[in-house]
Amino acid sequence: MDKQILERILENAEVAPGLDILDISGGQLLAGILAGNPKSVTAVNLPKETALAYAAEPRVRGIQADWEDGRLDGCFDRIVLYGALPKDTSIKRLLRRLAGLLKDDGRLSIAWDPAKAQEMPPAQELVKLFEPHFHVEIMVANRQLCQVSGVKRDPLAQVHCGVTHTHGGLTHTHTHGDIAHEHAPEPGATPIEELLVLMRYLVSHNDAHAQEVAELASQLQAAGKDVAYDEIMDAVSDFDMVNAKLDAILAQLTVEEF
Repeated sequence: MDKQILERILENAEVAPGLDILDISGGQLLAGILAGNPKSVTAVNLPKETALAYAAEPRVRGIQADWEDGRLDGCFDRIVLYGALPKDTSIKRLLRRLAGLLKDDGRLSIAWDPAKAQEMPPAQELVKLFEPHFHVEIMVANRQLCQVSGVKRDPLAQVHCGVTHTHGGLTHTHTHGDIAHEHAPEPGATPIEELLVLMRYLVSHNDAHAQEVAELASQLQAAGKDVAYDEIMDAVSDFDMVNAKLDAILAQLTVEEF
């Protein structure tokens, strides 16, 4: 790999000293990662000769595992993935899985050579797929390199008990059966101000309940109903993408003058 490309990938991934890093690059990024003095590197599916070359390196833990495999575990500051994804990979499920392996404020970077990984989605499309789980800060798309890098989002923590609760400072009440609820803008608010209040309520309410659905769906997985679990989580990811778009519109409207 070209040295400048390697350096740019690792810079965009914010690989820094003292971090725990998951390397999913088949060894292509390993030398550069180690040069950054990490605390540890878990390297997935290293070629035999690469594994032998780093066998005496105490910071490197090599494992043979699929990204869906339970052997791929840990809690990382950075995950760097380079190269084409395995055939028929569900990118939504992959991103959800990798988000679960990151520490709070951890960063995921996915990079590839567009000439060698033509089956990868366009970088702009991958950004949209990142959005439910990551705040994307970097996107590169040129003839030499494509890369998307983002920080893990903090899910909204809400307590639901079927009684009054709040999201984003907007108090409302409802029961999960008849969906009765209430919200109110400030007295004398203009129509656009009422719209902004309603949109804030909608975004925060949707985020919280999507998280609740995801948490409850884990019971299906525990019961061995993996297909149903995956379908629900894919639907939640789709919903999160729509909600992220609504949130972006809200942010734009908030800064505009009417």
